[in-house]
Amino acid sequence: MQKLLTIVVPVYKVEPYINKCLDSCVLEDENMMSQLEVIIVNDGTPDNSAEMSREYVKRYPNTFRQIDKENGGHGSAWNVGLKEATGKYLRFLDSDDWLTNLDKLMKKLLMCDADCVLTHMNNYHEDTEKNDKWAITSSGYDTLLKLDNFDFKKLNDKTNAFNFWFCTYKTSILKPLQPLFMEKVMYDDSILYAIPLLYARTYVCYNFVLYNYLTGRVGQSMNVSVKRKNIDSLCKTYKYEMEFVTQNISAVDSSRHNAINRIMASDSTFLLSMLVLLPYKKYKVAIKQFTPYFHLENDEWEQSKMSRRFLTFTPTIFYLIEKLRQLFHK
Repeated sequence: MQKLLTIVVPVYKVEPYINKCLDSCVLEDENMMSQLEVIIVNDGTPDNSAEMSREYVKRYPNTFRQIDKENGGHGSAWNVGLKEATGKYLRFLDSDDWLTNLDKLMKKLLMCDADCVLTHMNNYHEDTEKNDKWAITSSGYDTLLKLDNFDFKKLNDKTNAFNFWFCTYKTSILKPLQPLFMEKVMYDDSILYAIPLLYARTYVCYNFVLYNYLTGRVGQSMNVSVKRKNIDSLCKTYKYEMEFVTQNISAVDSSRHNAINRIMASDSTFLLSMLVLLPYKKYKVAIKQFTPYFHLENDEWEQSKMSRRFLTFTPTIFYLIEKLRQLFHK
């Protein structure tokens, strides 16, 4: 019997968080639980996380299963989960995060056939214990809508609706693209920003929070200092995303081009902000590599001040300006 929903959980060094994460995937309704599949991918974790998660397989063998593999990074764990997924729908859940209202989602999915299912998320700050709700705005909740009618102007870096925090994907859209995620790099999830725009046709929004994203954890990939240390990973994953879009956008209806370019423009601006942190010699090589893929000009996107400066000056002058700005805004 095909499962209704697969949740993929990669596990690596998350002892303090793994129980809360997996507890959030346990449903009281046994019938609903039987239609849920939770694939835990042990990415060669050196701590006790994998042993802790294995307890859930013992307790709930019809729902949880664990795959052990050598360490290959977050993307490799997601690739394994995508390959093994049997659910009609697929969610990715990082093991330091957790879900709420999973029972509501399951009930909705029973009557759903949308390519993308969007829900709200909470951003929980571990260091301050503050909670911010990031909501998806929709012209009609609980209504099947065409993706062409999505208001893409409301998308920005903070609330990209197709990020895995917000989006549950129809598995049949992602399966043909495997292996989809880059391996042995960080920020491999960025490819998901563009996939629905290239391949999905319909979406539905539900008015409740599902995903709870933990920030403020030391060593977390989204921490600014960690990003600076891993610029090489950022470059590799964003280049992969840009190349993927460039190669596949010709097959997409022209009505979506502006929406895709809008997201790529936002990504390009973020990448520029990271590249100027590099030493000049590395920056010079990187900027030459990326310039053909930059999407900074778009009729429906208000350019950032940084992108306008990049388009106005030579790459060298732009670099010097940004370095001066960093110096005076320290």
